[in-house]
Parts: sequence; structure tokens; C-alpha cells
Amino acid sequence: MLSPAATDPTRIALVDDDPSIRRGVGRMLELSGHRVTTFGSAEALMAGDPGLSFDCLVLDIHLPGLSGPECYGGLQARGDAPPAVFITAHDATETQDKLQRVGPATCLRKPFRSQQLLEAIRDAIALAGSAPGGATLRQCGG
Repeated sequence: MLSPAATDPTRIALVDDDPSIRRGVGRMLELSGHRVTTFGSAEALMAGDPGLSFDCLVLDIHLPGLSGPECYGGLQARGDAPPAVFITAHDATETQDKLQRVGPATCLRKPFRSQQLLEAIRDAIALAGSAPGGATLRQCGG
């Protein structure tokens, strides 16, 4: 699931309830050579086609219904959790606490620069391929 051929584009699931974020960030990722599937909710991702696999998730933390960290915890529980980059407009202690519960993750605060997200995705995928314990939590930052 996490090892596409070197010439294959990186498969990214983008989960955000804001249609403008899905359009803008999705388009930027596509123009950067990634294959992007967007979801308007965590529930939509969880209920998606089981045949879909992703190399990385970009998950909004604060979603209506199931939050990004809760969704990721559910994917971990069923053994189907690729590396993730979390995005949020709310950088609070509670946000960091939620992320700590799902393990090492990177968090970017909206608005973020395109290059920041691209680097975070690259780093998340690289850390997932490294030895256990090599990943670290990167605090939300703009």
C-alpha cells in the first residue's frame, strides 16, 4: 500500500470540509505531480472504496462529525493508515493533544505555503519508511 513504483505519482487523500480548500490545495497537489482524491468528511474517507490506497493523507483536524485525528485513529485500528499531514486553522493545546494520541504526525496551520505542504508530505512518507521511532511530531505552524 505504501510503496508505489518510483515513476508512479504519489497518491494523496485530501480531507477537508471546505470546498475551496479541497479545490485549491487539490489543484496545487495535482500540478505538483500527485494523484489526489478529495473527501468532504472523514466519514466519506472511511466509507470509501476499499480498493483505493493512498501514500499519504492530508487531513483537516476540525471536521464536522468525525475529526481528522479520530478518523486517523480509526484507520490505524483497522491497519489501513498511511502517513498523514494534519492541517488546521486552530492551533491550540487541545489540537496538539489530539495529535499526540494518534502518534507522530506533522501539522500545518492554515494558511500555509504550497511548498510547506509539499515538504510535509515528502517528509511524512520518508519517515514512514524509516525505522520505528524515527518519526516526530512537528507542531502546528504557519
